[in-house]
Formats: sequence, C-alpha cells, structure tokens
Amino acid sequence: MQNIIQTLKNQQLIWHANSTRCANESRYQTSGIDELDKLLGGGFPQHGVVEMESALGIGELRLLANYLKQQQDLIVLIHPPAVLNAAFWRNMDFPLANCLVIHSVSTKEALWATEQCLKSGVCRTVILWQDEMEIHQVKRLQVASEQGGCVLFMFRPYQSHRLSLPLSLSLRLSPTEHGIHVELLKRRGGWGQGAVDIEYHSQYPHLTLASQIPNHTVIPFPAVMQG
Repeated sequence: MQNIIQTLKNQQLIWHANSTRCANESRYQTSGIDELDKLLGGGFPQHGVVEMESALGIGELRLLANYLKQQQDLIVLIHPPAVLNAAFWRNMDFPLANCLVIHSVSTKEALWATEQCLKSGVCRTVILWQDEMEIHQVKRLQVASEQGGCVLFMFRPYQSHRLSLPLSLSLRLSPTEHGIHVELLKRRGGWGQGAVDIEYHSQYPHLTLASQIPNHTVIPFPAVMQG
C-alpha cells in the first residue's frame, strides 16, 4: 500500500491540502518575520481585510513593525483605543510624516473614514480598531481595498461568537512569555490552519516575561548577619 501511495505522489495524482500555496505569491508582501511568512503562505496580502483578534497591549502592533518599515506610502491609523507612542515609530525609523491618526467618535465615522482611505489610492496600509463588524460592512471595506490597492489590518477583541465574515485573512493573537502566539483562523484561497510563536525577547527584551531573575536567587547579607 505504501508503494502505491508513493507512486501516486510521484505522478502528482495525490493532492496535499496542507501543501497548498496561496494562488499567487506576487500578491503577497513579506511580513518581515520568516516564521510568520511561512504560516501565511508568503506574507500579508497586498489588499484586502486582515482581521487580528487580540487583547490590548500584548505587542500586537509590534507584530506589524517589520512590515510597516517596508512601506513608503501613507499609513493611516483609525480609532486607536489609546494615545499612540511616537517613540515606537521613531525607534523603527519610520517617518512620522507618513503616519496619520484619525480619532472618531462613532463606529459609523470610523468605518466611513476607513473606506475613504482604502479607496483613495494614497494609502497602502490602514489600521483600524473596531469591536463589532457586520458582513455587509466588511464587504464594503473589501471592495474599497481592491479599488485603492490598500490592505486593512483590523484589530478586534476576542470573539466568542464568530460570524463568517468575508475576510482575506483572520488571525488570533495571544501573549507568551517570550513574545506572541499567532493562530491562523482563516485564509482566503489557502489552508486555514496552523500557529506559530513569534519571539520578541531578542528585539524587545524589556517587553517580555522571559526570566530575568535566576531560578536560584542568592541574596547577599552583610558579614555581621552571616553568623
């Protein structure tokens, strides 16, 4: 039986779903992280809606740092949940003049601003923080991203009840001691399973929980207290 299977493999008569590459790798741009590119089948899409389920403050934006450093065009951040740290952008040598932050007072305003930026042709990356999304809203953003050749990264809290949204890519992020865990939930035109741990300790040692204290801590005492 094993010989028969191997013969069929050699003749390319057996299809391996987990070996499937996304349709055209030229449609993807590297994330700047080799392990993540391997999980995604080449990198992030050039356009479309990328959902990232994540808690706040776990290094979720730093996951995009290497990707964003490759961008030469305007990057727009819409409806961020807190004041963004300019030092983060400066430390990765990103020109702040290419970064636009839009604060909105309602979901309707945030989605309108996102759609306009996506289809403007001026931006290459838009980042949106949005809790709730409907199918028709995501469809509009998908169309806008294709019109403008722009990708949307959408940060959302963890979803207990998931709608089948028309997303290009869906990831779930969770913190680890050494960095961040990335789980692939959905990928259009490709295999939608898998996970990888991204290590932050070498690049951001002060932001990880990697043990900085030896397991056997010796506390020095003055000589007079040593008996």
